[in-house]
Amino acid sequence: MYTHRSDWSRAAALAAAALFVPALAAAQTRDVVGKEISVGRAEALLDLDLSDRSHLKISFADGAVRIDDRVVGSYEPGDALDAAWRSLLGRAVALEDGPLGRMLRAWAPPATLEGDDLEVATAVDRALEDALSAEVDSSSPAEDQSVDVSIGNRRSLVKLLMGRIDGVDALKEAFDGLGDDARIHIGEDVDVPAGQRINGSLVVIEGDARVAGVVDGDVVVIDGTLNMTPGARIQGDVRLVDGKVVRDESATEIMGRVVDVKGLERNQEAELRARLREEVRRELRDRGEGAPGSESRDRSYRLHNPFSAVFRGIGGIIEDLVVALLLVIVGGGVVAFAPDNLDAVANTARESPGRAAVVGLAGAFLLLPVWILGMVALAVSIVGIPVLLAWIPLFPLAAAAGGVLGYLAVARNIGEWLAERNLPYTGWIRPSNALYVLTGGILALMTAFIMADALSILPFVGVLRGLLLFAGWLGTILAVAVGFGAVLLTRAGRQPEYAPPENFEEDVSWGSDYAAPERPTGASGEEEERATGGDDA
Repeated sequence: MYTHRSDWSRAAALAAAALFVPALAAAQTRDVVGKEISVGRAEALLDLDLSDRSHLKISFADGAVRIDDRVVGSYEPGDALDAAWRSLLGRAVALEDGPLGRMLRAWAPPATLEGDDLEVATAVDRALEDALSAEVDSSSPAEDQSVDVSIGNRRSLVKLLMGRIDGVDALKEAFDGLGDDARIHIGEDVDVPAGQRINGSLVVIEGDARVAGVVDGDVVVIDGTLNMTPGARIQGDVRLVDGKVVRDESATEIMGRVVDVKGLERNQEAELRARLREEVRRELRDRGEGAPGSESRDRSYRLHNPFSAVFRGIGGIIEDLVVALLLVIVGGGVVAFAPDNLDAVANTARESPGRAAVVGLAGAFLLLPVWILGMVALAVSIVGIPVLLAWIPLFPLAAAAGGVLGYLAVARNIGEWLAERNLPYTGWIRPSNALYVLTGGILALMTAFIMADALSILPFVGVLRGLLLFAGWLGTILAVAVGFGAVLLTRAGRQPEYAPPENFEEDVSWGSDYAAPERPTGASGEEEERATGGDDA
């Protein structure tokens, strides 16, 4: 151990002890075992559960700063104090346990704060330090600590003191877990010869350490080299900050781990960045389809995952066909059990589509008020209470059934139109078979959706697919509006508006008499009368 008797050296040693004793005391820290961080518009909360079952709660809410429900000051939402606290919580969200505790202990009030804001931030900083660090008897001077400090190069101490803020996290990581019996050497080389034993930890800063004997604790080398000669033994860990180890593994022994603190921090940061990139990529992938400005993301995803796009497109086509099949099954039931109602609604939708669309849209907007008013009217009467139990579920079901009936009626009209036009691939739609006509109309209404899902398999078709989806939804909405209006106009097909008159084919005498030509006069008329008069006689 080197000793320096000058007053300057003694002051420097005390300064070094003051620098590193808090770091050694931080080894006796309380660990964070649970956290709750809530950052909202009205509140920014940090709630910590510590390893010794203690608790710390700091909140910025309603203009007041509270520490464990004790008001220590005030703030204005959005001011520098509030921004500094929210920035701290933003960094704390991604950390857990030891790294979280170290980051919170290292936090200090920003230099831009002043006045009352600085006092409040200082109180918060003091609360974090007191909660996360073990109690240290501040009444004892640094020279009474059992930490031996030796300074060989004054410039090394000055450099270390000036660089403390930049490397504070690495220094605390390097000193974490050291006992209070450490020997600290600053700016000098240290030699532990064979046969010598150091009872405690060894810290070498801005120097090299040569170990041939035994070190019972840990060895920390900051900006230097650890040389281990044959027979050397270190009972604890070796921690390096911008340092390296030179040794013969077959002739030396390190019982603990060899940790590169700076490298560990870089690996943790790289891992965190990679994790954040993956989460952002996954979020964009999940939200990429249909989101504004997502065409390039969706294109990249399809290029890198072609099979996924194929499976999604085929799945969409299958879903469309299943929906069409369900509609055909329902339509078959309507054709079998209520053909007259379907005919009446279809005739009204065909003869007066504009009027039916207006009535259908108005009826759709009035469904909810009518439902609510009906519940209120039934609830205020004693007799209506039993009916209310049926009204609540049956009214929405009846409205949905009316929409389906109207959609099927419009689909039947479209199927009849296709059958009359003899378009390609529509020869199977036979006008004599109502179910075939209805199926053709349903498939026609679903064609835009099926084509959009089929195009989703291919890249660079986002715009065309969007247009097809828009056309499909627009056609569906118009069909439901026109059909639902026709259902309302015909009372669900019970009162047809455009049905043909009864016995139209049998009542032909009135038309024949009205259209008969006048009988000619003269000789030719008399001859024709004689020719036909015999029968009359």
